[in-house]
Amino acid sequence: MMRLVFDTYAWIEYLIGSPIGKRVETYLEDKDNEIFTPSIVLLELSCKAAKEKWDFKNISDFIKMHSRAIGLGEEVIEKCGVLYTDLKKKNKRFGLVDAVIFTTSLRLDAKVLTGDEHFRGLKNAIMLK
Repeated sequence: MMRLVFDTYAWIEYLIGSPIGKRVETYLEDKDNEIFTPSIVLLELSCKAAKEKWDFKNISDFIKMHSRAIGLGEEVIEKCGVLYTDLKKKNKRFGLVDAVIFTTSLRLDAKVLTGDEHFRGLKNAIMLK
């Protein structure tokens, strides 16, 4: 079994049905995978849905049916600052949302499914491109 944290990039590619989204679909359909979606990803998707005029309620419902939505627990909050500071030194473009997703994946002993270049080179990232 593989534990995966889907980031915003992965969900967007899946939702638009891109070739990368088809790769995401293989992870989604594999019943041996345990999939998590951090609440901050849902927040980013809400913003994208508003911009693109997508039905966020349907998107959110779908994601919650196919993954476990997970909030910010105290452990993530405590560790995120240190990880964010360290990663920001190595990559000036590494954002706070990326740090929350990364910290969540570490807490869950999961890999991040992403195409976001900010994650390239991190040992627990599965790069989609």
